Amino acid sequence: MLPRDALGNLDQLAVAVPSVVTDGPAAGCRAIDLRVWDGIDLRLLPDRGLDAGAAWYGGVPLAWVSPVGETAPIANPRDQDWSRGFNGGLVTTCGLRNVGVPSEGIGQHGEFHEQRATIEAIERSDDGVLSVRGRVAEADSLRYHLEVERVWRTRVGEGRVELVDTVRNRGRSLEAVPMLYHVNLGAPLWGEGAEVVLNPRATHPRDADAADYADAWAPWPGIVDGPERVFEHEVDAGVDGWAEARVRNERLGLEVAVRWDVATMPRLWEWVLPAPGLAVLGLEPANCSVLGRAHDRAEGRLPELAPGETRISRLEILARRV
Repeated sequence: MLPRDALGNLDQLAVAVPSVVTDGPAAGCRAIDLRVWDGIDLRLLPDRGLDAGAAWYGGVPLAWVSPVGETAPIANPRDQDWSRGFNGGLVTTCGLRNVGVPSEGIGQHGEFHEQRATIEAIERSDDGVLSVRGRVAEADSLRYHLEVERVWRTRVGEGRVELVDTVRNRGRSLEAVPMLYHVNLGAPLWGEGAEVVLNPRATHPRDADAADYADAWAPWPGIVDGPERVFEHEVDAGVDGWAEARVRNERLGLEVAVRWDVATMPRLWEWVLPAPGLAVLGLEPANCSVLGRAHDRAEGRLPELAPGETRISRLEILARRV
């Protein structure tokens, strides 16, 4: 319960602070810092698709931030190496026209993360919920026009962040709309003593680099100078229709869960890069593969939206002390 009688101003418990970065690679870009008592503090990046950058719970950083750090969006993403603009952060959205390797003339992981959002509302409820609503459009012709209405929420007294995306095809033809939430977790959460808590029906390595670890993917492998390892896990939804993957670090006394609505995001990918100076775990709910839209099209599994059709995707990230 909020101690309202003792407060002169609710800003003491929950506050949203919009700003503009004044220096470095992200100079001129907007940010919205959401700060809540006894909850998850979150930095939102409106000029990077309204994705989530850094995040903290009880002063502990949750998100992995890449060596690139915060940057301005890439002007011509199809002509660039995607990793040059990959800042990491708690959630990077991949899509909306391609996920994974470059395919059919669209670059790695698509262009959503390079789009500038329109912020429509920043609100605080009486019970200490901060919410940010924005709109992101991808349109390159009169024929092609996808739009995402995005809502973020974090709250006082509960380690929970919510993301709701409503994707609409406002164009004139059937469109491929693959999408993946690149949830990036780093040190100290993803470090010595950490493990992934997940009970998949099956685990499939993406390639030979991951094949030797398909039966031992859960424990933290430690810092090793080697390639990235990518797996797909077949997971079941719970009775509520949601699936969950958790990272537990008993030495740190912290557990973080990633939950998603399986109805629109039925697949889960895991990305591990244990190299020195990186040490990142990606838990990635998706509606597609990471092998590109041509691969999914050939398999008959390419997600599509007809003109006027809408799809709602939901993601939650929860933190608690253990």
